[in-house]
Amino acid sequence: METEYVHKFRELNAENLTTLCTALEKKVPWHKDIVPEIVSTILKCRSGMIRRKGKLRDGEPKEEAWLFFQGVDVQAKDKIAKELARLVFGSQNSFVAIELSSFSSTRADSTEDSRSKRSRDQQSCSYIERFAEAVSSNPHRVFFIEDVEQSDYCSQMGFKRAIERGRISKANGEEAVLSDAIIILSCESFSSRSRACSPPAKLKSDGSSEEEIVASPCVSLDLNMSIDDESLEEQSIHDIGLLESVDRRIVFKIQEL
Repeated sequence: METEYVHKFRELNAENLTTLCTALEKKVPWHKDIVPEIVSTILKCRSGMIRRKGKLRDGEPKEEAWLFFQGVDVQAKDKIAKELARLVFGSQNSFVAIELSSFSSTRADSTEDSRSKRSRDQQSCSYIERFAEAVSSNPHRVFFIEDVEQSDYCSQMGFKRAIERGRISKANGEEAVLSDAIIILSCESFSSRSRACSPPAKLKSDGSSEEEIVASPCVSLDLNMSIDDESLEEQSIHDIGLLESVDRRIVFKIQEL
């Protein structure tokens, strides 16, 4: 199956730009202005023109593309991601959606007790683990990561490190190589600080002693992560630097009638 798509859209040229832009513009004509940004970024990555960011493998050529889709137009994001899967990897079956809300039907429940909050941490842990397992199964796909602003500090740092390294660690310690995957991190807004952006280990805020520490079950995903800085308590997606790490941030503006 790999030979069907492995050589597709590997160069940044007029033909590839036109083919991808035309197809995506037909799917989301109301967002024609942002389509060229998406396409050119993907082609630059797949052709090896973009270098990896971060201290670990700084300057190393990369194939995978990381996009950040911001905005409330969920339909447009979905259409673009699925069409990219069809065009680049040969089938819409090469589209994988991973969302935090899929782990719980009570995500918006304002009466969460401490037990359900702990469950949310476990769900967020499963969020990054599920992505790692999906990449390990087959990296030649479009991975649509929804609700990224609601994921916890551990998950967001996991994504950032994957961008820097070109691979992601699974729960058992094994690593999955991203290869030529297209990864889309999606959120509606990240203007407010989310509870989920807390660090993997933090002091309790109910007045209890400093020795009482609540640890996220996903700490094991990244043993190199520093957790001794008290400022991490207030970390947001901005502070972590996830936006600066991706290859391109795309803003889906509300269309004027």
